Amino acid sequence: MSTPRDVFVAFQVIPRLRSGNNFEVVDCAIAVVAASGVPYQVGAMETTMKGPLDRLLQIVTDAQQACLDQGAVEVITNVKIHVTTDDAEDTFCTYHRGVTPANAMFVPND
Repeated sequence: MSTPRDVFVAFQVIPRLRSGNNFEVVDCAIAVVAASGVPYQVGAMETTMKGPLDRLLQIVTDAQQACLDQGAVEVITNVKIHVTTDDAEDTFCTYHRGVTPANAMFVPND
C-alpha cells in the first residue's frame, strides 16, 4: 500500500455580509493562512496550501471562522484536495515537473 505524502488543499471562501466589503473579510481569511506557517499561494480564485491534511483542514476551518468573526452572516467554502503517493512519480499531477516561478514554493530545493 502506498503512503500518502503531504497534500495540497485549495480553498475559496465566499463570505456574505449585510454591509461592508467582502474583500476585506477574505483578506482576514488569507491572514489566517499566512499566520499558519504552511507553504501557500494566493491566487485570483483560491488559496492553495501544502502540508498534512488534518492541519490544512483546520486552517480552512479557522479561515471560515475569521470570516464570521469579521461580520459575515454566512460563508460558502469550496475545497479541493490533491493527494499523491510515491507511486505517482510519473503521473500528470506531479509538481516537480514543469516548475514555474508560481509553483516553485511547493517544490523542494534539492
